[in-house]
Amino acid sequence: MSKRNVDKGDGGKKTAAEPREAKPKGASSTSLENKAKALSKAAASMSNDLYVYIALILTAIFSFYLRGIVPWNRVFSGSSVIFSSETDAWYHMMLAHGTVINLQRLFFDPMTYFPHGTPTHFGPLLSWAITVFSYIFGLGNPSAHLVDMVGALMPAVMGALLVFPVYFIGRELMGKSCGLLSALIVAVLPGQLFSRTTLGFTDHHAAEILFSTLTMMFLILALHSGKAMSFAALQKDWSGYKKPLIYSILTGVALGLYIDAWASGFLFEGIILVFIMLQSIFDHLRGKSVEYMGIIASIAFLVAVMVVLPFVDSANGFSNYYYSLFQPTILLIGVVSAVFLSILSRLVREKGFAGYYYPASLLGLALAGSSLLYFVLPQFTKPLLSGFAIFQAKSGGAATVGEAAALLSEGGVFSFGNVLRSFPGLGAMSGSPLAILFSLFTLALIALLVMAVKNAKIQKPAEILVLTWSIIILIMTLAQNRFTYYYAVNVAILTGFLVVWALQKAGMGSLERELAGIRDQNKLIATSLKLLLAVVLIFVIVIYPSLSMSGMYARSAGGPDSDWLTSTRWLQNNTPSPGMELYEKYERPAEGKFAYPDAAYGIMSWWDYGHLIEVVGHRLPNANPFQQGIGSATKNISGSSPFFLAENESRAEEVLAAIDFNRSPYMNTKYVMIDQPMAVGKFHAMAAWSNMPNSRYVAGVYQQQGDQLVPVQIWREPYFNTITARLYFFDGSETAGESGVGLSYQGRQVAEGVTVPVLTQAPKITTNRTELEAFVEERRSSGDLAEIAAMTPTNPAFSTPALQHYRLVHESESAVTSSGQKLVKTFEHVPGAVVQGSAAPGTRVMAQVPIMTNRNRAFLYQQSNITDEQGRFTLVLPYSTEGPIDGGTNFDTKPMSAYQLNVGERQAELKVPEDYVLSGEVITV
Repeated sequence: MSKRNVDKGDGGKKTAAEPREAKPKGASSTSLENKAKALSKAAASMSNDLYVYIALILTAIFSFYLRGIVPWNRVFSGSSVIFSSETDAWYHMMLAHGTVINLQRLFFDPMTYFPHGTPTHFGPLLSWAITVFSYIFGLGNPSAHLVDMVGALMPAVMGALLVFPVYFIGRELMGKSCGLLSALIVAVLPGQLFSRTTLGFTDHHAAEILFSTLTMMFLILALHSGKAMSFAALQKDWSGYKKPLIYSILTGVALGLYIDAWASGFLFEGIILVFIMLQSIFDHLRGKSVEYMGIIASIAFLVAVMVVLPFVDSANGFSNYYYSLFQPTILLIGVVSAVFLSILSRLVREKGFAGYYYPASLLGLALAGSSLLYFVLPQFTKPLLSGFAIFQAKSGGAATVGEAAALLSEGGVFSFGNVLRSFPGLGAMSGSPLAILFSLFTLALIALLVMAVKNAKIQKPAEILVLTWSIIILIMTLAQNRFTYYYAVNVAILTGFLVVWALQKAGMGSLERELAGIRDQNKLIATSLKLLLAVVLIFVIVIYPSLSMSGMYARSAGGPDSDWLTSTRWLQNNTPSPGMELYEKYERPAEGKFAYPDAAYGIMSWWDYGHLIEVVGHRLPNANPFQQGIGSATKNISGSSPFFLAENESRAEEVLAAIDFNRSPYMNTKYVMIDQPMAVGKFHAMAAWSNMPNSRYVAGVYQQQGDQLVPVQIWREPYFNTITARLYFFDGSETAGESGVGLSYQGRQVAEGVTVPVLTQAPKITTNRTELEAFVEERRSSGDLAEIAAMTPTNPAFSTPALQHYRLVHESESAVTSSGQKLVKTFEHVPGAVVQGSAAPGTRVMAQVPIMTNRNRAFLYQQSNITDEQGRFTLVLPYSTEGPIDGGTNFDTKPMSAYQLNVGERQAELKVPEDYVLSGEVITV
């Protein structure tokens, strides 16, 4: 008998003759009991998971309720969809509509920044997402309204979905309780995260937040499941590592989609590379393989390249602002870097070098490689280094951009206001020490410290990644508060981590297991009360302050001033066609400038309103929220800032002519739109972009009242000379300037290094100009500083001539001054009818005409001149008395009668045809 048969027959299988081995008494029942316990434990775990996922889904629904349902009626108004007051949302919807119509995404837009046009830097992801879902819900034939609805819902849906990656990241850190709490926090956090994921805020920010967080979630899951991966193991049997490989691919997909949402999304590649370098050093020093990280990162970056590549335009060179060769290049550098980190670690270990050789080699090679890249490929490295400009102090116009300000600064003054608006604590916006102490921002900083100490000895990859991610985003947020919506995700995760860590330190263990297994009734009650107290404290300290404020955010969500919407819609319906269609796909010119049709013309306004002019008005703004077309008066760059600051009409005309010397200035800018904020609240920004001190136009003095110094705002002569004041407050008409006051003041030190002007006498108030000038002269001779100024911008202290080339053609519905001035005014820029005549030298000549606006506000347009030495005079009149003509502006604001022309003592009526106004024809009288 063979050995094989003996083994099988005798040793391998017991014969019937052999007695059975006796089993211990009760063994069968014990085995069954253990199986029952195991099944019960598994069932309990499944039940627990089910409850967790139900809670997570409910959190997402609640998040959508806050973001989407609460503001519903403010966004969906009848058949209209009113997008965010942040007008980038309107521009994104224009891109989405164009993509739906053409099934191609617009990457060059000639209908903004006229007459130049601009490449489109907005990411294509949002446009295509809206397009895909519009076609799905529209069954292949979406209406324009459906596209608007999908677009409005997109940010709210993305904001609601954010709770899922936040949960899984929190779960990997400290269990399900941490995940759920983090998800709930991110659902209710107010501030920029909430506002940018609210119904109607159709901007790329919601996609940035969602896909950057998904990138980190998949990376953490890949790290957790792929620690045993190595190049050798994959060559031997890769099928055993399907889970980490799939997570690596998903990391790359999420990263690629993130970059497709924002061209500068390579930020998160940088975060990942910093983490990999740190974790590789930690693992190498502990004698562990680092190859798993190199594999995960290189796969992720390579997949991201493929996701980004379809939108790369080589014509943009290596710009990091547009989709260019920059994005795939930096991702491929990431692939090489990740693999290199793994290979270097193995080489150092195989050569038997001490552990510290690895970080030293990394540092040396990184410096050498960066230096080589800087000199060999400067067109790549310079855009990369330009990203560090966010840490530079802001000056000029850039200092007026709110989102670019430092987190702890408001108006250049240290403040916790931005922090408490985004991460409130007890006391919410009180600014009290208690509110700051319990702010989620502070709790997140404590969590960072706890996590850092916790990882001092043994480094957990997931926690090192969260630390790296959070610290880098925190630094960027401190530099520019626009990154607050990124850091909010970190704050939610870190706060959840801190709370669960504190509960564990308090002996309460994991919340989801605290009540399990307790049979004693008294102990169950005590533990339940302890947990109830913990839940109440968490709600009061962590949840409620955010929830109450986010509710206010949701209820106040809304679009731009309705006056701007009515004014820009009026443009579309009542001004000549520019010969261009909004949703047409225009090709970027290979060389030179875009060839505009002869009918094309520009509309001048402050850059804030450029997108509304284009998207709602279907017209071509000279300046836009991409901060193009702003210009500078001090640098002699034509644009909106030098135009609105121009202190005489000749200078304003020079600015408009310089927009394009090859076109008529009346086509460079055919209309001017201005609103009350431009004349008051935003005026300082227009001055700042031209590096002009605001104090030249508007200043403040202090008046002693009892033991207090009360500030008094004054308006100076240069302000009333600006095109801004003359258009908005005086409708371009001549002003007498009889509302001045005489002010006398001296500097007084009120604090160390702080001196303010304080009035030494009560203001001299009189309509007699001679008395004012005498007062100023007398006070100056006595050693005071003195000047004539106005106490309000609506009543000028100085006479100003009439504007000859600007006529009011439309104003909006809302009155915002006591005199009935409307919020938004639209002027047409015209050559004007030239009236020439003669009289005795030195004769005063005046033309007057009463104007009735489309809102039934009446004012008198008045223009005067003095005959020269030869007795000749010229008036240029912008209003026609004969009404609109075909092909021109269809205006309702117009003269109520003929002009009254006064030449000395003589009077006559004068009618001015519209074609004379549009062509600059001469009328001889």
